[in-house]
Amino acid sequence: MIQLKYLAHSSFLVNCGKTTLLFDPWLMGSAYLDQWYLWPLPPEGCEKLKADVILISHGHEDHLHPATLKSLDKSAHVFFPFQWKAGIKGYLNNLGYKKVTEAVTLRTYTINNVKITYLGYSLESVIVIEYGNEVLVNINDALNSNHENAANLLLKEIKTKWPKIDYLISGWSGASYFPNQVKYQGKDDIEIGKLREQYFANNFFRFTNYLQPVNAVSIPPGFVLLKKNDRWINHVKFPRTRLAEYYKDNFKDTDSTTFFTPYPGDIIKGGRINKLSVLHNMNEVEQYEMAYKYYEKEMQDADTINYASENDIVKLVNKLIVWMNYNKVLYNSVILNDSRFSIKLEDAISKSYLNIIYKENDFRVARSNEPLNDRRLLITTSVRNLLYCLEHVWGGDILTIGYGLTVQVYDQLTLEKNLDIVCIRLITRYPIAKKEMPKEPFRVLRFYTHNPKITTFWLKQKIMLKPYVNKYPFNERDHWLTYNKCDLCAVCKMPQINLEAYS
Repeated sequence: MIQLKYLAHSSFLVNCGKTTLLFDPWLMGSAYLDQWYLWPLPPEGCEKLKADVILISHGHEDHLHPATLKSLDKSAHVFFPFQWKAGIKGYLNNLGYKKVTEAVTLRTYTINNVKITYLGYSLESVIVIEYGNEVLVNINDALNSNHENAANLLLKEIKTKWPKIDYLISGWSGASYFPNQVKYQGKDDIEIGKLREQYFANNFFRFTNYLQPVNAVSIPPGFVLLKKNDRWINHVKFPRTRLAEYYKDNFKDTDSTTFFTPYPGDIIKGGRINKLSVLHNMNEVEQYEMAYKYYEKEMQDADTINYASENDIVKLVNKLIVWMNYNKVLYNSVILNDSRFSIKLEDAISKSYLNIIYKENDFRVARSNEPLNDRRLLITTSVRNLLYCLEHVWGGDILTIGYGLTVQVYDQLTLEKNLDIVCIRLITRYPIAKKEMPKEPFRVLRFYTHNPKITTFWLKQKIMLKPYVNKYPFNERDHWLTYNKCDLCAVCKMPQINLEAYS
């Protein structure tokens, strides 16, 4: 019989007889350059636990956490989804893991009578465990973070191959700068933040309703932000105690599923939960008060400005010029000419604005005491964040997932054109498929031939949406900043509720 022990964030320890599997271990320290901190805390000492198998769903730092992976027993067999870009096997080998499998989508791997199957889309994946006559499906945040058509494609694949699911594990909270870190005239940050969290929770319920699992295990937001200007984001999360109520109130055919929302240390087995955490006896306000007390020093550090040296600012300007002109291949010249923006460096003593101008097919950066008069938007961040971002291959996650910036948008056209996506992508460092894929053609061919349905869908989306920048007819991003509550609920296909009543 499958037994689940919740550890922290997205981490579960799963016992299948004598075989122990560990999902997405982040069990110590911070993530995203000290911007995310674990909360609730994992059980003491679990960062030293020994697992037979470590299952990693994708490469975001809160799922592939370097410090935690260094601390765990290296005899574990590590699984990671096979992707078109190589490198993960060497990375894990360097950490000390000798047994590493890059799991191909829909290929089943067997470890001691436990069957493991990955379903990948883009850079994320769903993980399915089969043991005895039980099935566990962990969709973590692979569906919530992708658009509706991709989610529906994966849901259909799961339902077809595993019509009876005993445990469905899913996250139900957002983790992105959008929309919370985007400022726009007339936008109510708190209300939009709550509606966005309802949207993600509603997606979780939609997935649950379609798959009809016997048990749905919800992964709550397992981190806190500590900067004074960001702490409000912690408090707009959908209330964990009201999940089952919302599901029954707003969906049909809900009686066949039992909901569990565990705290660290809780154990789920045989359709029952053993509530071992003391947090069950505390409301969420008390829990956050405890978190802020526990992280009191880190909160002080988060609000302390360590001003950058002039040498670091000069280095940053030079790196921005290099990487913006490298990244410009992603967009056509019309979009690039539209991308007039300024960056405010909150840790610069003087000339704290970097004004970005695209002229004669090149990006130029000019330091100034004032932003551009005709800027489309203003990005506020730090020299520290931007330097880290440009010195690491996946460094953009520090800004976008780690809440390492804010974006002030001045007009609706900028929103409709999604120029915040363009400008942020220009100043970040990620692999560019068209430049990277030719380096390993056989690996790329293997990736796409093993994912025929997903490849077809991906190509169709690329062709249909070529004129746009991350623009989907069913989820226009500007709705989140310009629509009223009623219209927003309608366009996002979710019930309009009194969110305060659920708090």
